[in-house]
Amino acid sequence: MTSHFMSVLRQAFKTFDRANLANFNSNLQHLKQLTDQLTYRDLHIKEELFRDDVDIECVNQKQQPAPCTYMHIFEDERFSMSLFIVRSNNSIPLHDHPMMYGLLRCIWGKLHVQSYSQQLLADEPLSYEINPTLVKVVAEEPCLVTAESSSALLTPRKRNYHQITEAGNGIAAFFDILSPPYDANMPSYGPRRCRFYRPKCDGDQVQLQCIPSPTSYYCDLTDTPESVLQCGFICAAEAFAANPVTDVRQ
Repeated sequence: MTSHFMSVLRQAFKTFDRANLANFNSNLQHLKQLTDQLTYRDLHIKEELFRDDVDIECVNQKQQPAPCTYMHIFEDERFSMSLFIVRSNNSIPLHDHPMMYGLLRCIWGKLHVQSYSQQLLADEPLSYEINPTLVKVVAEEPCLVTAESSSALLTPRKRNYHQITEAGNGIAAFFDILSPPYDANMPSYGPRRCRFYRPKCDGDQVQLQCIPSPTSYYCDLTDTPESVLQCGFICAAEAFAANPVTDVRQ
């Protein structure tokens, strides 16, 4: 059993449980601190998964490996956890996280993250556009995240749109936590959807234009270590036993 990953899981349940809403900010900071310390070894991942070579099966079938590889780790109505492997010179295109919190922890290689925040007044309420065309945003300072740096944080109001690019001429991988997960329902709006964008400038104003999912972006899948899945089952059972009527942050 991976004890540090269990600590991250338990803190995620505590953070995103509405029963603990009064202490959300402090719980989120604690979750970030724990996530900052997470390594690929805590997820029982072997270094072979990060090899920057072409899979033999792909060669035999005359196929190129996918730009990204996805590993499902855990998901319930409160939050999701997953792992993405981004291959050399590839990106996860600019996309949104509607009314979500997120932590991105690089566990291998280097990643360049370009983020944008929706242009809102301090007291302006958030809204969800079902079919956006143009979104007025502010470009945030780009950042480089590595296994030695802290996790990148996004909130419903800050850095909620971002593009993630492999930046080390090799393989990069990151663990992420999103709350609520994609597809979780929002009152009056329905399920959350992930939309893709292209930045465009109009003078000093930066806008993001909604576009179809880029055909250049797709993922293959890799299996999750059984020990990591078992951690999810244990922590979910603990959370349900402690408070069987909790629901998700909206």
